[in-house]
Amino acid sequence: MKLVRGACHLLLLLSSATYGVHAKDVSNEERKEQKIGTRKVQEDGKKPNILLIVADDVGTSDVPYWGDNIVPMENIEKKLKSKGVTFMDAHSSPLCAPSRYMLLSGNYPHRGLQKGGAWNFSAEQNQFMNNQKSIAEVLKEQFNYHTGMYGKWHIGGRVPDGGTYSDDKSRPLSCCDIDWNQPMEDGPNDIGFDESVYTMGGIQSPPYSFFRNGFLQTNTDDIKFWEKGTYATVNNNGESIIAKPGEGDPNWDSTEYNTRIVKEVDDFLENHNTIDPFFLYVGLGQVHLPHSPPKFYMDGTPVEGVFSDPHLDLLYEMDLVVGSLMASVEDRGLMENTIVIFVSDNGGLDGFDHTVDSDRHFRGAKGTVWEGGYTVPLIMRYDGVLPQQAQRTGLVGINDIYATLADFVGFDIPDGSAQDSISFARHAESIFANSNRKNIGVWNWKTKPEMAIRDGHFKYVIRYRDTKEEYLFYLPDDVKEERNLLREEQSSFYKRVKNELDDELRKIGFCPEDVEEPFKIPYGQDKGKQVTCDYFKADPTRCETQFIGEVNCNSICGRFRDTCFYNDDIFPVTYPDNKQSPPPTECADSTTYTFTTNAGKTEKCSWISQKTVRIEKYCPDVEIASNCMLTCDQCDKDIDTVPTLSPVSTGCQDDGDFEFVRLDGKNANCEWLSKKVQRSLKYCPSPAIASGCKLTCDNCSGDVQDQEDDSSPTQSPVNSPTTSPTASPTKSPTPNPILPPTNPPSPAPTSSPSSSPTSSPTAAPTSSPTETKCVDNEDFTFEKISGDKADCEWLGEKTARINRYCDDESIASECVKACGRCTTLSPPNPSPMANEPTSSPNVVGDSPNDQTSSPTEPPFTFDPNCSNTSGYKFDTESGRKACKWICAPNNSNKLGRRKKSYCRGAVKKNCCAACNASTGPKCSY
Repeated sequence: MKLVRGACHLLLLLSSATYGVHAKDVSNEERKEQKIGTRKVQEDGKKPNILLIVADDVGTSDVPYWGDNIVPMENIEKKLKSKGVTFMDAHSSPLCAPSRYMLLSGNYPHRGLQKGGAWNFSAEQNQFMNNQKSIAEVLKEQFNYHTGMYGKWHIGGRVPDGGTYSDDKSRPLSCCDIDWNQPMEDGPNDIGFDESVYTMGGIQSPPYSFFRNGFLQTNTDDIKFWEKGTYATVNNNGESIIAKPGEGDPNWDSTEYNTRIVKEVDDFLENHNTIDPFFLYVGLGQVHLPHSPPKFYMDGTPVEGVFSDPHLDLLYEMDLVVGSLMASVEDRGLMENTIVIFVSDNGGLDGFDHTVDSDRHFRGAKGTVWEGGYTVPLIMRYDGVLPQQAQRTGLVGINDIYATLADFVGFDIPDGSAQDSISFARHAESIFANSNRKNIGVWNWKTKPEMAIRDGHFKYVIRYRDTKEEYLFYLPDDVKEERNLLREEQSSFYKRVKNELDDELRKIGFCPEDVEEPFKIPYGQDKGKQVTCDYFKADPTRCETQFIGEVNCNSICGRFRDTCFYNDDIFPVTYPDNKQSPPPTECADSTTYTFTTNAGKTEKCSWISQKTVRIEKYCPDVEIASNCMLTCDQCDKDIDTVPTLSPVSTGCQDDGDFEFVRLDGKNANCEWLSKKVQRSLKYCPSPAIASGCKLTCDNCSGDVQDQEDDSSPTQSPVNSPTTSPTASPTKSPTPNPILPPTNPPSPAPTSSPSSSPTSSPTAAPTSSPTETKCVDNEDFTFEKISGDKADCEWLGEKTARINRYCDDESIASECVKACGRCTTLSPPNPSPMANEPTSSPNVVGDSPNDQTSSPTEPPFTFDPNCSNTSGYKFDTESGRKACKWICAPNNSNKLGRRKKSYCRGAVKKNCCAACNASTGPKCSY
């Protein structure tokens, strides 16, 4: 019976393609049209207040979740759970810092500055990237929210300007030349909070001092170094405990941490102008170690010794604190229009080193990717909108709170923010609506590397110890994660499920560049050995057992995708009331089919879908196309009508006997050329090479003429041929490697201004020989893949959109500026250069049309007013990059290669300053 149930789930898994729904799939306009969660706002015209309470190291067994909590919690029970919605399947990161970034950014941790989270002061900045905005910042900008942050910060920051960061974590205040009369940088007040009183790391680590609005609240002459130990408090209300030695305030008292937070929040509300709504982020001290409960709470209620363990005493105090925070809102008559959210930053503590097992319903605890490590309590109350005393079992993440609040409040999600946030507003409102999240990923970088992904039923775990450990669990029957299905007799069946989840984990995972500096091997027989990526190049099987290869040498070990972003062109929106995905027999890639690549490797359909050049190279093969229907754009076609084309039958193939001389003097062939895009950029402009390696050089249409080449193949790419001024693009649109076509292919396609870009392009526009056309047609609109209308301005905002739509000539001819077609057309050139190639290989991160037209663009002269577009990013071989990446190298040759490869079309337009920069000081534009 269990096997049948698992089989049914596998069919569901395959039919849905497990893409999930992403925040940016629902446009801000669609969100407003659907009026998700905005009913109450529309009735009274007021935006809701928001009180976000973040507990520390609290597990689901610590609170009234399962009905077996040891400590009675009257306030959480009566003021939250009985008056709101409890989410039974909510998840975070396994540790504090990455979770807090997830919560405020709506992103997975690896989208921030440091993939494992920013914990304290750093040499760079906090965890937020420059183009990412916190919930507080968006609320403040769009609706003038009064914002406050109180308690534990743990998202990083920098010492004041001019100070020197120290690696001595115990002496962060006095070690260096720091002017503490200046505020720290990249703290709460720099990401949208008007007011803040906080500690960098709660109660567990130095500095043991509060900061107010970025200013240190300890006189630098009074800084004290606290040794590990127990200390009497000034008011004799318990014993203050220092777990890690370090600097701080001479009057530091860990027992009064939460009391101070409550008082600061009350002062915030007392001074709040009720005309504007407020957003309060409150990071509690409970129940992180060290456990130092006060003898009495601020109202005289006994706390210390009430229960058998200080851990339990602190849980009791936490409930009292929640009661005080709720009372501060209620006493001012604000509860009716306030959203209250209670959540923990990660799973609770274990039952081995402590007497209380905070996650006893699950395996593992804080710091692990087992369910106990990242399953957290989440309760939401919103009077008049959400039901009372309700439970929801849908899969949600704390990163989803961002998009959910966007629905309840009605704010627009900025580009670059909340990329991994999926609104569960409908799910919260109605038991009949699902949570929209198909899967969730979790990563642990602090201890030994491990990661996992789970959907509503199955969970796939990868742990790197001395070897690579893999697990697959069916959670409905095995919530304790005790039965590894990969070891069962039906392991081949379960491996299919594992492969699907593994593909999804790659899609949502990080994508680092290869590191150039030597690094140490952390595990195995080579533990401690200093190596470079050549270590993995020499033996790629090491990638399977050494996680560091996947992290540091992505181009070799190649586990993760080339890009770390979602966009509304790739992932289709799927709401509960929408039409369900077609069954796998209609349109899905085979999960078991494998084929042999030109390099002799065995790969699956998912490998083809990762790069356009692979689709163009392998999908003409009838066997591959019929098994990889989604990737090869064969959806809505009968299997019998799949083109029986192959590289051989079309006459478009690389010459197996052709060889040429590389820039370093060595001989090379087409197979070597095909392995990296950068190689095509260097060598394919040569007509001789493009003719010999037609398939690799994208010369199947014969655009690059096989003529007598006056230049040596080893000549610098700078002297590569230019394009005829009158040439027009002839390349057809490239099928989307992920998204199925919105319309079935037609034998005689036509195109119109409103046609979908999946249609074949019409002929190139004609122009007068002397006409200059560099203005987008403001009245022109076209149909997006989602069916919505879009204009040229929308198209030019993102490189991914340009790559998707500018291959359609009917769009590119109207959106010439957005598509990088700004060229001055002149009479045909009678010189021999008119016969030079009309196409160059595609550059990752720019549209093919950008590449085709770039040689005829006017010289790029430096403009003193030239600047980069804020927040703009583009695709490269090593992932999404900001403009500053172009001029980052100190090596002028590397800088030149980046400028030559990427400074064209939309990138040149948006990265104007970077594309004009040189190495050295001028690069600091």
